Amino acid sequence: MRAAALIVIVLFAACGSGGSGSSPDRIRRDKDAGAAVAIVDRPGAVVTEYAPEQEPNDDPATAMALTGGARGTLDGELDVDAFALTVPAPGMVAMKVTGVEGVDLKLELRDERFALVVTGDRGPAGAPETVPNAPVDKGTYHVVVREIPKKRKKPPKGAKDAAVGRTGASPPYELSATLLPAPASGGEREPNDDEGTANELALGEPATGWIGWGGDKDTWKLAIEALAEGNGLDLSVTAVEGTALTMEVTDAAGRALVKTSAGAGQPLAIKSLAPRLDPGEAAVHHIRITGKPSNPEDPYTLSIATRLLDLDEEAEPNGRTSQSNALRFGVEDQGAMRGQAAPGDKDTFSLSASPAAMSLDVALDAPPGIDVALAAIAESGANLGKADRGGPGAAEALAVDIPAGTLVYLELTAKPDKKALGAAPYSLRWSLTERAGAPPSLPPSDDPLPPEE
Repeated sequence: MRAAALIVIVLFAACGSGGSGSSPDRIRRDKDAGAAVAIVDRPGAVVTEYAPEQEPNDDPATAMALTGGARGTLDGELDVDAFALTVPAPGMVAMKVTGVEGVDLKLELRDERFALVVTGDRGPAGAPETVPNAPVDKGTYHVVVREIPKKRKKPPKGAKDAAVGRTGASPPYELSATLLPAPASGGEREPNDDEGTANELALGEPATGWIGWGGDKDTWKLAIEALAEGNGLDLSVTAVEGTALTMEVTDAAGRALVKTSAGAGQPLAIKSLAPRLDPGEAAVHHIRITGKPSNPEDPYTLSIATRLLDLDEEAEPNGRTSQSNALRFGVEDQGAMRGQAAPGDKDTFSLSASPAAMSLDVALDAPPGIDVALAAIAESGANLGKADRGGPGAAEALAVDIPAGTLVYLELTAKPDKKALGAAPYSLRWSLTERAGAPPSLPPSDDPLPPEE
């Protein structure tokens, strides 16, 4: 529950020149503005009086306490405003600074030593910056507002001075910082950008998170030891407005299993993930959610369901020959397979060897809106045939001859396409017919399978 424990609204006044924002060194300023500060110590309290920020406030020693409202400006592109935020108990802080016309702002949360914790920098000049759920412990933190200077051309050869950046007071801006309790079960807890800090997930219980700032990575840890034999996982992530999401699943050793992406504002899904664990390997998968650009206002929901997988259903991961899904389980001479593909995916299926030379016919109902190619490759790496008729959603058909005793891989490749909306279903049908006469020799391998990693 994201209930507010403390609301602080700050409106800033004139500031001065400074230095680097990534260093705890003091940033000198040349102006000072002082006035009374309205104290806000109750959740939901409204600030009725705003005072200018109290200078100097450019480092931890001089940072103005965030206990009320203030009004100010950034005096030139090197000006920096630092505000001390006292946190009574572990939890989160939601911060927002309003946009300033013609000025590109950056919002930072720094710890007691002024080391950077989180940066909010997603919008251009004039846009607000927001951090929805930065982690805080009991103690003192610093909320910092600074300007991102515009890139300037190098001075002409022989010129003595570079062009001067923005000077003078900017229009005023407002800063709010809201202390929030630690999230309930299923809520994202930052930091969680790698396997060591991953948030725990429970099967069947949805989790909520935010792509809150540029470069934000959310990692979730899923225990799969209770997954029954033959069962698989269906993973889904709800859409985040304006953000192109990516979901990647890795095993306990950090090896990539499957990855999918979607266009801005589109949901994500990975269907029929069948965990395959090596002996002695931890029964854990990690799920990483990223996105561009960030969106601190709208959360996503990650859901994971389990179910028994059908024999005629694709099981991920199957991007390599060693992970291929079997197309037949005996000596049947026809069958079907259902799957799902997203742009950039590759699904591999295997057809066991027949004692006689055979003719293989394959028909593929392509996923809507996605351009796919289908290839038949002998176990030796020899190309037997390829089908790639046309554009997105076009059906493909392939007919090839298979020598006796030859295992064949069918590879379905979905071509990359930034315009595609995401994963879509397909169906593949195959049939074998015995050929009369002696089996032909294999054609030379002009495009062998690459060595597997």
